Amino acid sequence: MTDYKNIFGKPVKFLSTDPTDAGAEGQVWYNTTSGTFKSIIQNKTFSSGGALNTARYFNSSTGTQTAGLTFGNSPAPTNTATEEYDGAAWTSGGNLNTGRYGGGSAGTQTAGLAFGGGPAFNGATESYNGSTWTTSPATLSTGRGYLSGCGISTAALAFGGQNPPGVIIPVSTEEYNGTAWTAGGNLNLGRTAGTPAQSGTQTAALFYGGNNSGTQSDTQSYNGSTWTTVNSLNTGRYAAAGAGTQTHALAMGNGDPVTAIVEEWDGTNWSTSSASLATARNRFSGAGTGTAALAIGGFAPGASTATEEWNVSIYSPIAATWASGGAYPTSLRQNMSFGTQNLALSVGGWNNTSTVSTSASYDGSTWTATPSLNAAARMGGVAGTQSAGLEFGGIQPGGTYSANMQEWNGSTWADNANNLNTGSYGIVGFGTATAALKAGGENPGGGNYDAVEEYNGSAWTTVTAMPESKYVGAGNGIQTSGLIAGGSPSGTSTLEYNGSTWAAGDSLMTSRPGTQAGSAGTTSDSNIIFGGNAPPGVINDTEGYDGTAWSTRPSLATGRGSTNGNGTASLGLMVCGGPPSGLTTTVEEFTGGSPITPTGAVASTLTTS
Repeated sequence: MTDYKNIFGKPVKFLSTDPTDAGAEGQVWYNTTSGTFKSIIQNKTFSSGGALNTARYFNSSTGTQTAGLTFGNSPAPTNTATEEYDGAAWTSGGNLNTGRYGGGSAGTQTAGLAFGGGPAFNGATESYNGSTWTTSPATLSTGRGYLSGCGISTAALAFGGQNPPGVIIPVSTEEYNGTAWTAGGNLNLGRTAGTPAQSGTQTAALFYGGNNSGTQSDTQSYNGSTWTTVNSLNTGRYAAAGAGTQTHALAMGNGDPVTAIVEEWDGTNWSTSSASLATARNRFSGAGTGTAALAIGGFAPGASTATEEWNVSIYSPIAATWASGGAYPTSLRQNMSFGTQNLALSVGGWNNTSTVSTSASYDGSTWTATPSLNAAARMGGVAGTQSAGLEFGGIQPGGTYSANMQEWNGSTWADNANNLNTGSYGIVGFGTATAALKAGGENPGGGNYDAVEEYNGSAWTTVTAMPESKYVGAGNGIQTSGLIAGGSPSGTSTLEYNGSTWAAGDSLMTSRPGTQAGSAGTTSDSNIIFGGNAPPGVINDTEGYDGTAWSTRPSLATGRGSTNGNGTASLGLMVCGGPPSGLTTTVEEFTGGSPITPTGAVASTLTTS
């Protein structure tokens, strides 16, 4: 700690409350209230977004990560196409009146502005209202292409670019007030294919990189009248994409050499980011802020449909944990639960005397009795939600290995004539009420099943068998992305299902060969598994799966098996269960650790190892 000031450039602070802004990243302070040292650490990542419908480069973009707009592109003739982004997918918008590439842009998804660009290299300007482009009578005073822009549709900036045949690079800046373009302050260095901080404003803009007799690293800042040269990029770049503001900007990609490297501007200096684009490219565009941006299209090589989303989160010490939930009304084991942590349903089970038909719903704190199953059952499969679910198979009174299916509509249980093809118990079930999966179980004639069936809302169909048999395994997911782990005979094996084939996953860290460990998750790469019978006793261990490997999570307060779990890998639920001959009303809720966004960030407590 004695070298901290020399390393970070700031002294250790003494504070009674923790700061909650991203600017505190890396700062160490002593919280005098808790008596602990604390800091904030950011996590920066690019992830794949929805693909463009039209591959494009030299496109123009504006808006935000969840309401983006991109238009124009090279090559022609598709350079009038406009697309709108909702945070997940691109959809077609109204076409430009004047096809263009390498043009300037400003505004939002519902109030956009397009100006300049090739192939005409004129000053044509259009405005967008969320569905239609309208040509403005106002044109740029200096026609140009490969220019940059920022601001809003009624207070925009246009700067940089070139006039054909590419030998004239204007230094002029133009300002738009919604009706006309007027002269602003000149750039200190004109350049073509430079990069704007796309979320900058008419009075607070940033311009960096570009080409003028060679690739430039120059950065200039605008205050509404004058451009000031500030600290340069670490690597000169042109035909890159930009996002952010005058105080927090991104420079993504490069023209020559083509790169995936990203630099971040903190208002004073550029630094190379810890995260890079997944696909190196140039001639693309950006939108959004320094903490939530889009990289759209480009040349990689060839016109690209790729969209990448940049996000910054700050991790806090919100540790994963199990906590007590509302006690179940009846002591049980071998019951079946489905739904979410706060909207769950538990049905059936064994009370050490008989198989029961009872059913109860959970609201996150309290259980309420609901109508009973038409036929008592235990150790069967379940799927669905608190408002639409299924129970299938299991053991019915008298020891019958049931093929029956019962359907829940949110208020009552009814027999469904679409029974399983093969009756069994100790099975795994997951999915929805109209897209469910049943796997494994015990064969009444001896041994275990590897059989798998899928339900489509009207019939069960036998599909690809598992590569090994599974009895009383733990599993969850959806019909096209599921997982089964543990169980008998192999207590450690993991099997992943993609909707048509099975593949071996990473082995569990703790063997769970006994009756029904709990599990929760929504896909094959986001799961937790907890508890289970591991003779001679029960275990309380919890493990999490990321699609590649299992890792340790906090343990249950009460070790048990003979049940199953529900919910997600970050919000799971364990209901009842017990040792082989024991019962419990205990309910536990799992909460996973989570990232905190830069606004309202929570500090991490520093400890010694």
